[in-house]
Amino acid sequence: MKTEKPIIYCIPGTGVDGRVFSLLDFGDYEVKYIHWVVPHKRESMNDYALRLAKQIDASRPIVLIGLSFGGMLCATLMSHLDPKLVILISSCKSKKELPPKIRFLKAIPFYRLFPDAAFIKAAAFSRKIFGFHNKADAALFLDMLKTAPRNFYSRAIDCIVHWDAKDFKPGVVHIHGTRDRVLPLSFVKADYVIEGGSHNMLNTHHDEISRIIRKELEAVAMNLHD
Repeated sequence: MKTEKPIIYCIPGTGVDGRVFSLLDFGDYEVKYIHWVVPHKRESMNDYALRLAKQIDASRPIVLIGLSFGGMLCATLMSHLDPKLVILISSCKSKKELPPKIRFLKAIPFYRLFPDAAFIKAAAFSRKIFGFHNKADAALFLDMLKTAPRNFYSRAIDCIVHWDAKDFKPGVVHIHGTRDRVLPLSFVKADYVIEGGSHNMLNTHHDEISRIIRKELEAVAMNLHD
């Protein structure tokens, strides 16, 4: 009997969309992108992940790939779904891997005071910190940020800041860059370290990351056929 090939579901980083994965080569796998919905006020990471999971067909084998906030959501969904593979890129597996600057916001949640436009403007101004350097990349980054639904940013940050996952399940494949200024490598334990990779290394190191993903997918395919 022929084994059904998993569908890859990609969850992008905060506010951006599936275009952030556009340079990756997934081979001949079917790829779908999760679309953002607005988090409820004070919604937990777990509850928000479950609402996003309504976009996933769990009746078929699945692979989860998440960037940044999307990776945190993928790690959360491991407890509710049965993914054949979970890959986190420029992300964290639990709140223990969040840098102090983010955990600090739990005590002083001033970010709740700002509208979406303020977050978009701040992110665009700080685009180099996120790894968007040239004009074309910066324009795409800004365009993606504007696609997020209304009231998204402060509530998404709330999910991250109040994330209560102390530990993570084994089996997560974590890819991280040495020059990530948003989630520094020193705070995470990665399986693959990309030399010179920024928070947006999907753009600058997509070939290397694609090879890693295809390698991990091949291992999954072999296990499914055993």
